[in-house]
Amino acid sequence: MWPFNGRAPNDIETRAPGYLAIFQDIDKNAPFPYGTLKGNSHEVIGDQMGGDADDYMLATFGIPAVTAEMGFFGQYIKDWRCESKQVCHDIIRENIAWMEYVVNQLGKISTTVKVR
Repeated sequence: MWPFNGRAPNDIETRAPGYLAIFQDIDKNAPFPYGTLKGNSHEVIGDQMGGDADDYMLATFGIPAVTAEMGFFGQYIKDWRCESKQVCHDIIRENIAWMEYVVNQLGKISTTVKVR
C-alpha cells in the first residue's frame, strides 16, 4: 500500500511530487504474484488509514516506502503471526521476485525524482 492512505483520493502527487512515478513503475514492472492488490489502503482494502511508517518516511525524509501486507488468506493466527515456519517461507518465496526488482531499482531513484 502506497503512502498517504488517510486521504481519498490519495494525494501523493500533491504532497510528494514525482514519487508517484516510482510506485507506478513498481506496480507496472515488478513481478508480483497473481492477484496482488496495489494502491493506497482505500483502493486495496476499502479503508482509509493514516500514520503508517511509509507516510512518515516519505513526508519527513523523502524516502519512498510502502506497507507490504504479504501472505495467503487464512494463513495467519489472530495476532498476525504465520501459522508455521513453512508458511512464512512459502510467503517469502512467492514474493521474493518483486522484492528483488525493487532492490535492483534503488540506484535509479535519484534519477527519477529530485531527492530532498
